[in-house]
Amino acid sequence: RKMLSVLTRADQPELFAMLQRLYAAMVVDGVADLAAQPKAWQDIAANDLTPAFWALVQSQLGYADASPSLRDLLLRILVTDFCRNLDGEAPRQLAHFVLPDRTLAANASVLVARWRSDLAHFGNYNALAQAAAQELDLAGLLAGFSAEQLTDCMTFEDVELRVVQDLKQRIVSGAGANMDVVHALIARRRDGHWANPLLASANERTRALAACYDALSAAADFFSLKASHAAGFSFPDAGAAFAHYRDELFRFDQLYRHFNTAADAVEPTGWAVLHGLRETIEGVYSGWFIPQLSAAWSKVMEGTQGLLQRWTLPEVPAQQAFFDRKVQPLFDGGIKRVFVVISDAFRFEVAQELMQHTNSKSRFKASLDAMLGVLPSYTTLGMASLLPHKQLAYRSNAALDVTVDGMACATLEQRSAVLARHGGVAISRDELMEKGKLGGRDFVKPHQLVYIYHDHIDAIGDKRSTEGKTFEATEQAIRELQELVSFIMNNLNGSTIFVTADHGFLYQESALEDADRAKVEDAMPGVIKPKKRYILGRGMWPMAGAWSGNTAITAGTEPDEGSVDFLVPKGAGRFHFVGGALFVHGSAMPQEIVVPVIVVKEGDAEKT
Repeated sequence: RKMLSVLTRADQPELFAMLQRLYAAMVVDGVADLAAQPKAWQDIAANDLTPAFWALVQSQLGYADASPSLRDLLLRILVTDFCRNLDGEAPRQLAHFVLPDRTLAANASVLVARWRSDLAHFGNYNALAQAAAQELDLAGLLAGFSAEQLTDCMTFEDVELRVVQDLKQRIVSGAGANMDVVHALIARRRDGHWANPLLASANERTRALAACYDALSAAADFFSLKASHAAGFSFPDAGAAFAHYRDELFRFDQLYRHFNTAADAVEPTGWAVLHGLRETIEGVYSGWFIPQLSAAWSKVMEGTQGLLQRWTLPEVPAQQAFFDRKVQPLFDGGIKRVFVVISDAFRFEVAQELMQHTNSKSRFKASLDAMLGVLPSYTTLGMASLLPHKQLAYRSNAALDVTVDGMACATLEQRSAVLARHGGVAISRDELMEKGKLGGRDFVKPHQLVYIYHDHIDAIGDKRSTEGKTFEATEQAIRELQELVSFIMNNLNGSTIFVTADHGFLYQESALEDADRAKVEDAMPGVIKPKKRYILGRGMWPMAGAWSGNTAITAGTEPDEGSVDFLVPKGAGRFHFVGGALFVHGSAMPQEIVVPVIVVKEGDAEKT
């Protein structure tokens, strides 16, 4: 045994270590050749140790054959492990591969379990197992097995794809019913070998399989949520509608995003396992959820008692009151410095995810609330409303600039000048991060109020060429904001951070049709600024497919000359599709005007 271990360069003079080395030599550049004759194997034969090797194999695994070979032994070890963990009768095509001695066959499972968990060798295992599966035509043999029967089988990657396929069919046909079993099966598979996210950094296929389960999990939750709202949506008033979206319905948007993000990660593999499911999810989201929510939301928006007539909600702060309602009370309470992070198009469901990530870190405690956003829900007005001010007003120029207490506020420098009146300063997220710990401390030291501007979602989503990457940009934005919050807390001695937005956004994967467009009459008077999702002007005609109003009511701008009239399309419609149409904001859907406010503070344990 010691001579065999020397020839195979095994770490220990034991069979499992020798087999690992021998089989590793059959893998070159990630590709396994089951017919290869490794040099170590040739050395064993040259030293007349082949009989001793097979005697050792027989004593520990019960393998005996008239013409033993490494290839045949590998197939028997792998098939034995697979069949031992299968719930049900093994396919007859595999039965003759199972090692005959049941007691010694257990050693085969011990061997492959150790092999799969060995960080230095599991890559070789993956290549050999895939080559073996191809030779056995395993994919075809698995077709008749259910996910439950395969729950504990971790031998082959093909098992993972069969489980994914079975769970997908169950999610679609179950329409949200009995998803607890699905979630339990997903959790078990993710704890296994092929889809274990802890190994994701080592293997693209592992990442893709983990993403398959992410997609299935999101889909199961999505259909369960739909099942609980099978009758659609109905709200007694605008306050109830706002609260319902803030407390629960945002999950439709979040799960839709999670599913598509995960499905995008699977696409490069060429696997078709999620295709039908993707179309079903899209149909439910774009064809059911958005229209149903639009219809119910329209009922509380319109009429003499509708939200559009007064644009206030009991117990919901207005976005233009952000500084007075949220920030000023902290200064009144003795806090010396407050950080305000404003991320462009950072909608409520994304903020909820950031809050969860933040609370998973023991040092920080984050809470989430919502404000009623200004209307139209676009950057110029939203950004101005978040600054400290007594007066918001539109200028009567072609750009319809918004002023804060008479000062321009469109650029970072202009916002910094506005904040300087209140002991504050403005800076971009990237510029602050680049300063590092010492530079950052020097920068914030003279100021009690620091506004930090971040723009990733809107920068990617609001362009035709990149709007398809909106959800990818959202994931990146969450990571960047996490880093920023940690940087402020850990390096700038921040004790209180607000994370909020100028507006949210609507996004769907499927292309829009002409029916989704509200046509503006050619002779419409008073139009000054026409956009995809809002039109600003003075004295415009009413439109059948649009809501109309004045910013004095919906944003608190100075009445008359300091305000403008607007038209915004009802529901999820657009005025035109120029420059992209999948990503939009500007109108009054909850995704756009339920503006998040996260408050991050040090956790209680840290204070103690």
